[in-house]
Amino acid sequence: MDAGSQQADTGTAESFADALKPGTELLHGQFRIEKFLNAGGFGMTYLARDSLDRIVVIKECFPSSMCCRNNGKVMARSRQHQAEFDAVVKHFGAEARRLSKLQHNNIVGIHQVFEDNLTAYMALDFVRGRDLLDTIEDPKMTLHPRDVKGILLRCLEAVHYIHTNDVLHRDISPDNILIDGKGNPVLIDFGAAKEEATRASRALSALHVVKDGYSPHEFYIAGSTQDASSDLYSLGATFYHVLTGEAPPDSQARVSAIAADRPDPYRPVSGNFPQFEDAFLHAIDKALSVFPPDRIQSAREWIELVDTERRRSAALAQAELDRQIELSISKLVQETNKQVEADIKAQEVKQSVERKEAQRLQKLAEEQARQRKKTLDELAMLDDQTFMQEQARASQMSAERTAKQAHDELTGTGGKKRSILSRVLPFGLLRGTFRSGGRSDYL
Repeated sequence: MDAGSQQADTGTAESFADALKPGTELLHGQFRIEKFLNAGGFGMTYLARDSLDRIVVIKECFPSSMCCRNNGKVMARSRQHQAEFDAVVKHFGAEARRLSKLQHNNIVGIHQVFEDNLTAYMALDFVRGRDLLDTIEDPKMTLHPRDVKGILLRCLEAVHYIHTNDVLHRDISPDNILIDGKGNPVLIDFGAAKEEATRASRALSALHVVKDGYSPHEFYIAGSTQDASSDLYSLGATFYHVLTGEAPPDSQARVSAIAADRPDPYRPVSGNFPQFEDAFLHAIDKALSVFPPDRIQSAREWIELVDTERRRSAALAQAELDRQIELSISKLVQETNKQVEADIKAQEVKQSVERKEAQRLQKLAEEQARQRKKTLDELAMLDDQTFMQEQARASQMSAERTAKQAHDELTGTGGKKRSILSRVLPFGLLRGTFRSGGRSDYL
């Protein structure tokens, strides 16, 4: 069965009056409807041909609970639905444009997004093949364990790619995985647009954007946190179905059982399928853990768990990374030690220079003190010599004065002159001697 028509139902097509008729042209003749494929709560899917006569799949935004078709145009059923319908169309187009940026071999390509008939459309690649649900339910088809593992690994690569681009699929299930003619899986029908449309519309809030058995319990709770492990739960449920032939128990029933302290109705696949490796089975059980923290947290982690070669490569890569980190740390330690040693040496040199400068200054201070003492001593000696010289000079002057006085007295200079004899002989004698001569004065 062709991928584009894997869900086509002739009875549904005949009974769905609002479906576009074969031959209807869209986007000014760029696309021509070939046949109706399927309808859901959020839209309809058609097989079409583009202007280059290539087969494509057209998805039309058609939330049937709030809109209808009138002369080909899609219109809100009432004025009260108009604002909600406009919001749904806006979200559909925005999400389609976002998804069109994803380019991966295992993800269906969206090569055009456009508006027509007052609603939004997206043109997707046509993948010839059949979906995984049809494959595993076909009694004539038996997937070899090697093929199952290969399909899972390629799905994980695709999921890893969309998660690294900040996109969640939100609707992974066997009927949304196409298997092309070469056995390659292709993810289709992202549920992100449905999730946004449901948030924007009260009229759509009653519609389930979940699939019992495949959706984790957080998909049932409005406003709950959803992350990579949510998609991985759905992928685990899909491959649980591949192995067991049926979907796992509904996640809501599992949560209720655990909350009521009853056994989890989930039956692990580990140990029950000897044709598969233990690591492969254990990874599926871990991905299907009820509570998000207990699940596998990334597609890359799951790949490394089940792919022996990649696990070995990852281990070698981690070892090499550890070695590089160790070398980097060792180099950093060496550089740090060198810097510390250089700093210590520089500090020692600085301290040595400072010590020498202190010694120089101390010696200079000591020399200045010695010079000052010497100067003071010299000044003291000079004062003593001057004092002695002054004393000697004073003594000499005194002696000179005494000698001069004596000389003056002997020579009769200065004052009244007297003869030596008059100064020597007694006064009375001189007077008596010379009185007879008629003079009574001193000689």
